[in-house]
Amino acid sequence: MSPGGLSISWSNRRFILVAALWVALAVSARGFQPVYKISNDGALPLYALSVPETEHGRALAAALRGRWEKRDDAAFDVTVTIDENARDSQLDARGVASRIELDYILRATLRMGEANEKGEMRFTESKNFVLRHSESMARSASGAADLTQRRDLARLAMQSLAERLVLRLSQHLPQEVMP
Repeated sequence: MSPGGLSISWSNRRFILVAALWVALAVSARGFQPVYKISNDGALPLYALSVPETEHGRALAAALRGRWEKRDDAAFDVTVTIDENARDSQLDARGVASRIELDYILRATLRMGEANEKGEMRFTESKNFVLRHSESMARSASGAADLTQRRDLARLAMQSLAERLVLRLSQHLPQEVMP
């Protein structure tokens, strides 16, 4: 016996581990989905989604493709702006920056409303929120390599921001409109 008076043998530990795995498999086989996950077959119903006509806006729109659907009966629209801030960091012995810190700031406005008798949308309430994503990259000797790396990081940042935007919108939209 152990000093605490309770001892679990190796075979009992193995049994507990196997039992826990079976329970996890059984729960997942029954269609359990985490609360934070939005199913792929259900897209957010929006009246409109407006993103900037920029490289970042196009990358965000591509990342959001299939995650929302335009519906004229939806009482919500979203407007997004995206800012990028870059700053040099980690100076070397000569005072030259060896890294670039990139911050992407997504500002979203969710407007809620209702259709009038003519079927035109009249928005009465809005919610604003900000999402941020930061990246860091090593500066190279080649400006072209830096530009390529910066574009790749921006594309990955827009994918991350798209995921977080869908999650945030799903939290703000009433449950009865969620797919």
